[in-house]
Amino acid sequence: MLSWWRALRALAALNVGLWLAVLYFGPVGGTHGGLQLALSGVYVLVCAYRSVLPRVDLERLVVVDTRLSSIFLGRSAATVAEICFALQLGLLVHQLGVHAGLPWVQTAAWVVPLFMVLAQGFCWHSVLTLNHITQAVESMLWAAGFSWMAALLGIIALGSRGWVNSLAIFGVLGSLAFVAYVLSVDVPMYWRRYQHGRARGLAYMPLDQGARDALHRRVQSGNWAAWKADALWLTPYFSFGVWVSIAMVCVPGA
Repeated sequence: MLSWWRALRALAALNVGLWLAVLYFGPVGGTHGGLQLALSGVYVLVCAYRSVLPRVDLERLVVVDTRLSSIFLGRSAATVAEICFALQLGLLVHQLGVHAGLPWVQTAAWVVPLFMVLAQGFCWHSVLTLNHITQAVESMLWAAGFSWMAALLGIIALGSRGWVNSLAIFGVLGSLAFVAYVLSVDVPMYWRRYQHGRARGLAYMPLDQGARDALHRRVQSGNWAAWKADALWLTPYFSFGVWVSIAMVCVPGA
């Protein structure tokens, strides 16, 4: 457990350093580049905070019992960060659509973040009520957003050449890999937890009570058994996810 937590903190320091390197030395230019940089900065900073003070929302699980580990606070920060990341994805597809000369793809690109923004509502419902079924719905909406992105990038790949074509193909493969991961790991995990809760007769919380509970209740644990299932998504989230966010800053603007 301690080794994993140390690795998360090392990732946080590395990721902040990478973002600063792109800020001072990277090929960031134009309105698109500046916007990508700002959105990525929010995502990198929040992921660093959540790496230093990891938590599992519905289980109210924390490594360090401090007010900064509040589930409500962490989920609020994560909501802002994930919306920023979703906007980065939409902006990326829009940029590539401009380079490929596909106006309708540029418009359709903004459907990508809509899936992720909608997912935030289901996520908050699960956090406040402790109902894992809406957490599974949240994951499926992320999968739907990445599926739509893969389709648009595929169209861009067919209608472009050079680095735009290569990046679009890479994006298709990465998007499909993410969808496969979510549908094979995340959704089944949340479904099992939902079924387990029903078998135990778990009573779901009203939203107001859940908000107070998320604000104040924390279950501190350094037991790896309590963390290992969620470490499967937390680790790539705070590594590959952040690297993708930073890499999108370097895509040339239209």
